[in-house]
Amino acid sequence: MIDLDQETWMYLALIAIFLAYFIWNSRRLKSNRKNRKNRDFRRRYLERKQEKESEKY
Repeated sequence: MIDLDQETWMYLALIAIFLAYFIWNSRRLKSNRKNRKNRDFRRRYLERKQEKESEKY
């Protein structure tokens, strides 16, 4: 196996932590973006529905 000193292992661990954080954060942002898009769509749908109902009466 590759013989690495303690400082190298620390650098590798830091890089792994940052990569894991950025991957997790990008997934969370994607999920939030999707939820916001759905929420905006539902809001626009309800606004159109209310406008149509108000035109009927």
